[in-house]
Amino acid sequence: MNSSISNTYGDDDGEASKSTIIGPLNFNQDSSTDPPTSLVNERTVPCMFCSNIYDFHSTDNGSDQYLAHLYLIHRLVVADVKEIACLPSYCYYWKEKFTHDPVEKYCSSMLLNQLPDGTSSPNEKYFLLSDIEPLDYEVRQRLRREKLDLVLTRHQFERTDRRFNRGCLYCRDYRAETRPEYISHLYTKHFLLLGKPEHLVFVDELIEIVQDKLNRLICLFCEKLFKDRPTLKEHMRKKGHKRINPDNHYYDRFFLVNYRLKQKPEYVPIAQRKEESRVFASDSESDSDWSDWNGEEQTTTCLFCMHAEANIDSLKQHMVAKHKFNFDQTVTDLSFYQRVKIVNFIRRQMHIRKCIACGDQCQDYESLLKHLEDLDHFRLDKEASAWDQPEYFFPTYEDDQFLCHLEEVDNERDELSQEEGSVVISESVNASINLDAESLSLENFKL
Repeated sequence: MNSSISNTYGDDDGEASKSTIIGPLNFNQDSSTDPPTSLVNERTVPCMFCSNIYDFHSTDNGSDQYLAHLYLIHRLVVADVKEIACLPSYCYYWKEKFTHDPVEKYCSSMLLNQLPDGTSSPNEKYFLLSDIEPLDYEVRQRLRREKLDLVLTRHQFERTDRRFNRGCLYCRDYRAETRPEYISHLYTKHFLLLGKPEHLVFVDELIEIVQDKLNRLICLFCEKLFKDRPTLKEHMRKKGHKRINPDNHYYDRFFLVNYRLKQKPEYVPIAQRKEESRVFASDSESDSDWSDWNGEEQTTTCLFCMHAEANIDSLKQHMVAKHKFNFDQTVTDLSFYQRVKIVNFIRRQMHIRKCIACGDQCQDYESLLKHLEDLDHFRLDKEASAWDQPEYFFPTYEDDQFLCHLEEVDNERDELSQEEGSVVISESVNASINLDAESLSLENFKL
C-alpha cells in the first residue's frame, strides 16, 4: 500500500516547509537488537536427571563430557546425537519430561552383562533415547527447522550489518565496518584463513575464539603452546598453520553448510537388502543373468581385400577360397612374434602395392591383385627375411582385429616352451668390433 504523508514544520522565519514521504508502510520489527545466536542458553545446560551444569561452548566441560556423564552415571545413550540440530535445546526438553515421567516411558531398555566402566556384572539395565519414540522424532524435526531458521536469519544479519566496527587482530589502526570485510582483510593482508565470508555464521564468536587462542599463544591449527608471540607467528607462517583445523569438529557450528537439512535414508527390509545385494541370481527369471548378453561384434578384415567377417574361422576360409592363402598352414611352427610380423608385413605390402612374394611394385590395387593371381604369389616364403624385420612388430592399421586372434593359434607350444624355461629373443643381435679401436685400447692398458 502506497501512501503520501505531508508534515508542516515551522522555521525561525515563520515560513512553513513541507516534507513529503512516499513509500510502502509496513510494521517493521525493532532493528535495534541483534538476532539471537542460539535457541537457548548453551552456557549452562543442565543434566537431564541431576543438578550438574555444562557449558557447550567449552572443550573441557562441553557436550562430550555431558554425554559421557549420561552414560557413566545415568546409563542413558542418545542415538544419532550428531544429527540433533540443537543438542542444548534437546537436553532442556528432556530435562523437563524426565522430571515428571519415568525414563522407561520414552526410552528403550537394554540388559548388558557389564557396568559402564567395563566391569563384568550380569543383567545391568541401560536406556536408549532415539527417534524411534514418536515424541523424540517430533522434537528432533522441530529443532532442525527452528535451528535452520535461526542460522539463516543470523547469517543474513551478519552479511549486511554495518555496525560491526571491530579492530583487526594484527593491525592497530584498521577497523572494519562489516564482518565480510573483516574476514577478507584477515586473509588478504595477513593470510589468516578462517573461511569464505559467505560460508560463515556466528562470526563474532569465531573471532573471539581465534583472538583468545592467539592471546594464549596457542597455534590455531595444531593447538601447540608457544613461549612468546613472535615464536608463534613464525611457527604459523612457516608451517602454513594460519588457518583453523578442518578436522576439529568444534568449528563445525561456524560453517553454514553444516546446517543443511539431511534426509535420513529410507529403511529397507533385510530380506530385500539381501535380494538386491546378490551378484548372481539362481532363478531363471532374474535380470542378473548375463548369459544371453551379446556385446557389439568386432569384425576382422581380410589380409588381401576389404572383405570382413565377425568370425575369424570364416575369414580364414574366405582367404583360402578367394586368395588361395592358408594362414594357419603358413604360420605353422612359427612363434607368436613371428606371426605378428607376418600379418603386419602383408598389410604393409598390400598398402604400398607390392607383391608379398617377389616384391614387385604395382601401379594400383587392381594391378596388384592381378599380379598375385596370375603368378600365384598368394604365398609367403618363410625362409626369406623380407618379413622378419623389427619394423613389422608395429601394426600397419590401428585396431587390427586380426592381431587379436593370433593368441588363439597354436599358443600351447609357446606356453610349453615358457614352462621349460626357454628364453624368447625377438631379434638376433649382430655386434661388430672395431679392431683399430681395440688395438689402441690394449696399447694404453698397463698392469
